[in-house]
Amino acid sequence: MTATQSTATRRREQLSQWVASKLSEGNADSQTAVRLQAIGCDAGFRNYYRVKMPEQTIVAVDAPTATEDTHAFVDIARKWRAGGVNVPQVLAVDYEQGFMLQEDFGDTPMQAVLNKTTIDEYCPRLLTTLLSIQQQAPEDLPRYDEKLIKLELSLYPQWFLQEWLGTTPPTELAELFLPLITAMKAQPQGTVHRDYHSRNLMLTPAGNIGVIDFQGALHGPLLYDVVSLLRDCYLRWPTAQVERWLNEFVAQHPVLAGHDSVQLQTWFDLTGLQRHLKCLGIFTRLWLRDGKPGYLKEIPRTLDYVVSVCRQHPQLNEHGQWLEHHVAQAVQARLAQTALP
Repeated sequence: MTATQSTATRRREQLSQWVASKLSEGNADSQTAVRLQAIGCDAGFRNYYRVKMPEQTIVAVDAPTATEDTHAFVDIARKWRAGGVNVPQVLAVDYEQGFMLQEDFGDTPMQAVLNKTTIDEYCPRLLTTLLSIQQQAPEDLPRYDEKLIKLELSLYPQWFLQEWLGTTPPTELAELFLPLITAMKAQPQGTVHRDYHSRNLMLTPAGNIGVIDFQGALHGPLLYDVVSLLRDCYLRWPTAQVERWLNEFVAQHPVLAGHDSVQLQTWFDLTGLQRHLKCLGIFTRLWLRDGKPGYLKEIPRTLDYVVSVCRQHPQLNEHGQWLEHHVAQAVQARLAQTALP
């Protein structure tokens, strides 16, 4: 057993004992550890387990304090629930150990539900849920400021181009990044989930839309989450549908409605480009640093988004051509060399 495996086993045992103590109202001496059914992990370092009880199931979460901010999760969960957003109820928390018990939203992410026959049924509900998130007060959230935007963009040349492809980044990257930073700062600001997509939206057993993985929420650009949803790294929809959904979202929005449609589309495109460049870096870092290859298969779709937006904006066209002519083939070669799950 490796040191990592030993640590994981020990954490699971500690979590099991903690859950038992909470379910017995703190009388841990009278309880043995409960059985934890693993239900997966995410792109971070959290692990999730289902706990069966006589009349329901709940979820136990192991969120190591060295990497995960449990305080932020609990604080946002309580505020958003009070504001009408359907996020999991936190039933118990141990901040020192990084353990939580929370409501079980089931096993059905929207990614498993959405397809060309269901998307028109569910997309309006997902956009309505996003509207409810953006109505939450952003003042207590960290700012999605220029420093963070630049840090996220740096993942693209570092991990995607250099570490994974072995390619020297082009010298004009600073010129490429500038309009993206400007667009994200110039558009109306508010509450941003920051990872609002089909894997972080659940169809609960009751048939409601549940929102998860929101602990990274920020005070930032209001088009960030809608482009994250409509240009999802895990699903792709026809351009005409995306434009229609965006227009419907804007028409209902208390802040975005009334803004010039051409300006909104530009902000939407450039904000999405920043996200997709960041995701190319994150997906490759998850493999190279964290040993998680499952996200590599999403790279072709994400790269297609990048190239498509670069084609539509003259100041970005040169980079789009470089990606098409020099990078796309290298991506396919690297993927062919990697055993994907």
